[in-house]
Order: sequence, then C-alpha cells, then structure tokens
Amino acid sequence: MVWEQWWSYSVEFVKSDPDTWGVYELADDAKNTVYYGSGQLKTRLLDHLNKQECPLARYYRLERLSTEAQCRAREEELLKDYKAIHGRLPTYNERMG
Repeated sequence: MVWEQWWSYSVEFVKSDPDTWGVYELADDAKNTVYYGSGQLKTRLLDHLNKQECPLARYYRLERLSTEAQCRAREEELLKDYKAIHGRLPTYNERMG
C-alpha cells in the first residue's frame, strides 16, 4: 500500500475525506508517529478529534483499503513494524491499549 500525503489534522480537512475503509497515521509537529488506526476513515478520524484522544496529533495520512479485514491486518503490521524499530508502540496506541 502507499501512504497519501500528509494533511493538517483538523475537522476542516478530515470532513472532506470519504468514509471508506483504510488505515491512518497520526503524527506530531515533527511528523513523528503518535498513533496508527483503522476503520471507516472519516468516522474514526473525526471521532478522535471530537474526543480529543490524541492531543499531540497535528498531521495525518491515509492508506485506502477495500475491507475491514484488510484494515485490521494492515494496522497490526504497522504496529508490529513500529515496535520492532522503536521498541514500543506509538504514544497513543500504548495509552489506548
């Protein structure tokens, strides 16, 4: 899969995204990963914003997929790869368990 470009993580940008299946990466000001997630993209991203679950997140990018199963598998792969490199999960994946 290929990541799309980084976007400013705000309601204005997210609400223009289609609500399709995919994975997403949230990043801080320096574009360091703080969270990986998956699901219906617009719904999940707006949910995080509304609940203020990832306050360090300033940017996001997406990979669009076809099914929920593909999303879960890709998210697991991203988390496994991140942990192998950094020795831990991204900040908010650790907190949200």
